[in-house]
Amino acid sequence: MEKIIEKLKKPFNENELEFRVGATNSDKTMGLALAYVQARAIQNRLDEVLGFENWKVSYKEIQGGFICKLSLRINNEWIEKEDGASETEFESVKGGISNAFKRVASSGFGIGRYLYGARNNWYPIKQQGRGFIFAETPKLQLNEEKQNIVKKETKTEEETPKNTEIIITFGKYKGHSLTDIFHNDRSYIKYLRDKSKDTEIIKECEKLLAS
Repeated sequence: MEKIIEKLKKPFNENELEFRVGATNSDKTMGLALAYVQARAIQNRLDEVLGFENWKVSYKEIQGGFICKLSLRINNEWIEKEDGASETEFESVKGGISNAFKRVASSGFGIGRYLYGARNNWYPIKQQGRGFIFAETPKLQLNEEKQNIVKKETKTEEETPKNTEIIITFGKYKGHSLTDIFHNDRSYIKYLRDKSKDTEIIKECEKLLAS
């Protein structure tokens, strides 16, 4: 069982990942890249690890979305998990079903769950219909630390001295430095300065706002 779960949770190749635009900055030129794995890649993973005859899915339509039941047969025992997703703006039914499948694969069996620990970086965006798409392909960057605040050492061009940068790993800017946030959303820096209980965050916010 442990070996099977380990294989299911194995990270995917970059070409099996996609990104959607999360938050945008005030002038709608930059977007937060949120990584997710393609449904087809999850299906291939299930085929490779279990065999196509040892997994199945079923869907139940609910108001505004779908519930997906994913069943895996491991050691001749069927294990079932459920999760749901709402309809999407584009291809509402197909998109809702696909998202429900991806969610239950992650929440129920850990497939692609590591992506929730990815650093959400900002990339240029452009409008497409009523939404936005990325003007350049985002790259996946995983966080090595899973604390609320971590210290990240960065080197100058001369490689010395080292500077300490505060990285936020909570809220809508999880995984971003205060400097990056300041350049994209100055109002959030003001919010952190006024509401944070961490003295280091407050000091850094005050320093940025005074610059």
